[in-house]
Amino acid sequence: MRNTIGKLCVILATLLLLFAAGFHSTALVLKDSDYIEEQYQKQNVSELMGMSVPDLSAATEVLLSYMRGERENIHFAARVNGAELENIFYHEKEVVHMAEVQSLWLGLDAFSWYAVMAAAALLVTGIALPERGKRRPIFGSGVIWGAGIFGGVLVFFGAWAIMNFQSFWTVFHFVLFPGSLFQYLAAGATPEALNELNWVLSSDSIMVNMLMPIFPGLVLRCAIFVIAEIAFVLLIGLMVRFIGRKKVTEAVADIVTVEHDANEPVAIDGPDLVLAHQIRNAPVSKREELRRRAKKGLPLFDEPQKPEAPEEPTIELRDDTEEAGTTPQSPDGDSSPCTGEPEETSEQPEEPSEEPEEPTIELRDDTEETTPQSAEADSNPCAGEPEETREQPEEPSEEPEEPTIELRDDTEETTTQSAEADSNPCAGEPEGINEQPEETERKERDE
Repeated sequence: MRNTIGKLCVILATLLLLFAAGFHSTALVLKDSDYIEEQYQKQNVSELMGMSVPDLSAATEVLLSYMRGERENIHFAARVNGAELENIFYHEKEVVHMAEVQSLWLGLDAFSWYAVMAAAALLVTGIALPERGKRRPIFGSGVIWGAGIFGGVLVFFGAWAIMNFQSFWTVFHFVLFPGSLFQYLAAGATPEALNELNWVLSSDSIMVNMLMPIFPGLVLRCAIFVIAEIAFVLLIGLMVRFIGRKKVTEAVADIVTVEHDANEPVAIDGPDLVLAHQIRNAPVSKREELRRRAKKGLPLFDEPQKPEAPEEPTIELRDDTEEAGTTPQSPDGDSSPCTGEPEETSEQPEEPSEEPEEPTIELRDDTEETTPQSAEADSNPCAGEPEETREQPEEPSEEPEEPTIELRDDTEETTTQSAEADSNPCAGEPEGINEQPEETERKERDE
């Protein structure tokens, strides 16, 4: 909203300045007596009017001086067609119409100065109101629009005057002298009512016959001045509008250095076309930021961030083969005769990563003690076996060596011990049940 209001202020200020410049350029043209005298000679008005060129120039100066408020009347004595006239502007309509022209000219003169002051205030508002970084393009765009509108209006009225001057002249006077329009409408808007208006002079009027031949030349010269003013203002607007983009491009060419990777080929003499394309298509709001980055030697455009790759799930492998290879106890564990063995004896590894150590059995030299223990081991493999021997892998790579058991020759003792072992397969687990071999021999001898 602030940017739009600022742009409208600049457009209105441009229109007011062009109007003031056009009015004062027209006043300068009308003050050029040499140009007016040249037009009288060029159009051969002296012969048509029967007046000398100096008298024509002097009479014209009287009218213009009165219009500017420098005279009180339009009385002028001159020789016309060989007759001396005390006042060549003797028609009542001429006097009344020149009084209306004087009032209009003085009003336009005062309005032109007020327009200059108002345009200055509007320009300040149009520059200060927009957002920072957009003031220059908005100002330039507003000036371009103002000059374009003013020039378009002039082209429209000029084409209208060329195609139908009579209608243009009538509407022109109705706009400048609105009182005559009300008078014309009140009289019925008839041709007779139009002839009664003050600015419709008779064909024998010296003022009409004197000024009409040089009128096109005066209008053309004023138009040239106005067109030059419009072109000048339009050029200023274009320079201001596009000077920011040009500065950014020059800053990029002079300051910015493109860093290349060692593996990439280094560009040989030439501009960075991709960067230039990005700058050219950058929005107006970012040009100020690009300028600051260029002055500081920073890259103008941030590199796009690459999406982070998702983290791969990590699987932790534990080295503890006892925990990794344990299996739940079988449901038949309650009915096993070896319920008293520890938990490690019933846990079998699924796939042992290492070959199990070969069980070693230490054999005692005492044959008396070895024999009953061997018999008991045959009858109950789970009674006195160490933990390592009870844990067998499912698929061992090598079969463990079978332990060698030396048997005694005493068949009677072996038979008795085997019978006792068969009757009690878990004889070695509870205390006090299994008797030592020496006590067994003593009882047999007593019997």
